Amino acid sequence: MQHKTLKLSALAVLVAGASGANAAVYRVVEIDSSSTGIASQQYYPEVDQSEISKRIEFYGQGITASGAGENCFANSCGDEEFTVFGESRFGSDGVNYRDEVAFILDNVQRINDVRRFESYCNSNLGPNTCEDWARTQYYGKGYNSSDINDRSGFGGLVREHEAWTKDFFSNATAISGASSFLEVDTFADSADGYDQTVRTALGNIVDHKTTNGVINAQGASGLGEYTLGISSGAYFTDGERNARQFNKRGFVNLDTNKLGLDPVAGDGLTETAGQSLAWDAVEYDGQLLVVGSASYAQSNFDDSDNKVPEDYNRDDPVFSDSAFRNCPSTFGSGDATGLSNFYGTKECQLSVFANDGVFWSLDGGSSGNVAAKLLAENDLNTLDPDEKDRSFQASARAIELVNNQPVVVGYTTDRYDNDYYAMRASVWELTGDINGDTPFERKLIPGLELERSGDRVLTYTLATDINANNKVIGVAKNIRAENRSYAERMFVYDNNTGSDAQFLDTSISSLFFTGSNGYPAAINNNNQVVGRLDAESVNQVNGRFRRQRAFTYAMGEIPESAALKQGDVYFLDDLTNDGNVDGKANMYRIFDASDINDAGVISATAYKCDGGYDDLTKESFCQGGEPGVERIVAVKLIPVAGDDASIQSRPTAESSVERQGASLGWLAMAFLGFLGFRRRK
Repeated sequence: MQHKTLKLSALAVLVAGASGANAAVYRVVEIDSSSTGIASQQYYPEVDQSEISKRIEFYGQGITASGAGENCFANSCGDEEFTVFGESRFGSDGVNYRDEVAFILDNVQRINDVRRFESYCNSNLGPNTCEDWARTQYYGKGYNSSDINDRSGFGGLVREHEAWTKDFFSNATAISGASSFLEVDTFADSADGYDQTVRTALGNIVDHKTTNGVINAQGASGLGEYTLGISSGAYFTDGERNARQFNKRGFVNLDTNKLGLDPVAGDGLTETAGQSLAWDAVEYDGQLLVVGSASYAQSNFDDSDNKVPEDYNRDDPVFSDSAFRNCPSTFGSGDATGLSNFYGTKECQLSVFANDGVFWSLDGGSSGNVAAKLLAENDLNTLDPDEKDRSFQASARAIELVNNQPVVVGYTTDRYDNDYYAMRASVWELTGDINGDTPFERKLIPGLELERSGDRVLTYTLATDINANNKVIGVAKNIRAENRSYAERMFVYDNNTGSDAQFLDTSISSLFFTGSNGYPAAINNNNQVVGRLDAESVNQVNGRFRRQRAFTYAMGEIPESAALKQGDVYFLDDLTNDGNVDGKANMYRIFDASDINDAGVISATAYKCDGGYDDLTKESFCQGGEPGVERIVAVKLIPVAGDDASIQSRPTAESSVERQGASLGWLAMAFLGFLGFRRRK
C-alpha cells in the first residue's frame, strides 16, 4: 500500500484555509509595562546598560477575585476588568524569592553556592546542562563563561554574597495593574519601616532601591484594599560595609498602611533577623487573616560546613565558618552593642532559622509591624534529633473560607519513621477561638506517603491551593527518575471526604503522561485548575530541560462555557489559538498560568514575539530564531463569551501525517485535531 506523507504545517495551512479563522476560547491581554520606571532604575555598573531594557521580564503571579455572579464565559468582560499582580525581573534570583528554604526540599538549608546548586540540579532535575544552570543561578543570566568573575551577569546569588562591599541593586520589583503596571512599594523600601535601634546599628539606608519584592495576593475587604507578598530587607551602610536586617519579610499594604509581618515573638535573634513570607488572606470575624510562614527559632549555627557557602574566589576567602557559628553569641541579648556587633559581622547575614506555618491578624487600626501566631502546636523538636543540621520547616500557602470557616493548606515537617525530617502536604482546620493560641489543628494529606514498602519514593509533597468547595491541589516530587525525569507529580484532594489524594495521570488525560512534571498553581470555585506542565516527553535525565506550557483542567463544570466541558484538559496555547498567523494571539506562547478567578479570567506569563511567531505551531520560532526578539511578559486570559468560542489545537511542527489516498476531507481534519493534543516525542 502506498503511503503519502504531508508535513503537518502544510496540512494546517490547508485546513485553516478551508475552515477560516474562528474565535478562540480565551483572548490574550498583555499588561503594559511601559508606564513603570523600572527600565531606568539604577543597576550594576558591570552589566551592559544597553541590555537592561531588553532584559526586563514581567511575571503575572495572580488575578484579583471576581464579584458574585460575574462570568466572562456568559457575558463579555473588558480588558480593564480585574488586576494582574506579580513582579518584574532583571535576572536570575538564585534561590527563589518565594521559597522558605531553597527549592522546598532542603531542611539542611545548604543550597547556597555554585557546587550545591549543581548538586541539587544533578540529583533532582537531571539534565546534562546542570553546570550552566548552576552558574546562571549563582552568577546571573548572561554571565561571562570565559570569565565568571567579571560580574556581567544579570542577578544571581553572588550579588547578595558580595553586597557587603560591592553594593546591591534590586533585581525584582513588585508590580500591579489592570491594563498598565505600576510599581508597589512596601514598608521595607523606607528607613521608617525599621525599628530605630536596628537602624542605629545598621547605619543609613542606601540611597537607591535595594529591596526585592514580589506580590502573592491582592484583593478587597471590609478593612480596605490589600496587597501582600514578600520583600527582602533594604541594605544600610555605615560607610565601610552594607548590611540588611533580614533576608525575607512578609508585607501587607492595607488601605493606606504599609505593614511589616514579623516572625514569631520570643527568641530575640529570631524575632529581629528571622524571615517571614505572606502568601494569602481572607476576611474572617472582622479581621484580615494573612497566612504564610515565619521563623520561630534558630536553626543550627554550628552546622557551618553546610550553611556557609564555599568560597567562589579561593584566593580571597569570603566567609569565615567560625564567625558564622558565633553569630548567636555575637547578637547576645540584642542590646545596642549586640546589634552593632551582629550587623557588623558579614557571616551573620547568612543567619538561618526554623520556620512554621503562621497567621497574622490585622484589623482596621493595624499599623507598624504585626507579630506572627502559630497556626497549630508543633510537637516536633526544632532540630531533627537524628541529624541536628536539619530544622523544622513549614508554610501555609493558601487560605479559603469553607462553610464560612477558614481552612489553610501548605506543607509541614514530619519526622518520618522516627528517622528523618521531610516536608509533607498538610491542611490546617480551625478548631478553637481564632484569637486564642494555636487555634488550628493540622493533618497530613493521606495518599501521599513518602515511602512505599520501606523504600523512599517521594522527596516532598506540597499543597498549593484550596477552594470554597474544600478541594485541594498540590505537587509531590519523585525521588527517583520515571520516564527519564524526576517528576513533580500533581494531585487533587477532597478535604470533605478525607479519601486519599489522587494523582493527575493518563486516566484523566494523555497530557498527564507518566513522568511528566507539572505544577497546579490555582483552583477556582468552579473546580477549574490552572498551572504549568511538560509539553514534551524528551529525556530530561542526562538530556535537556523539557519545554513547559500553561494548562487548564476543567475538573468541574464550567458554567456557560460553549467550548470547555467538564473533564477537559488543554494547553492554554490551544485555547488562545484563533487560527490567524498574523493575528495578535500568535504573538504569545503561554508558559505559566498562576491564578484563575470565578469569572474564568486567568493570570499568566508568556513569551512574546513582536510581529508574531513564524507560524501557528507549538514549536514555532520567533522571527526565525533571531536572538533577543522574544520577551517575557505578563498577561491575562479573558474568556470569549457566547457560542463563538471554539478550540483549535495548535499543530506540531516537523511531524508528518500519513494518509491513504489523496483525500483531505473531514477525517484529515479530525486527525489534525487529535494531533494537536500529542506531545512531541
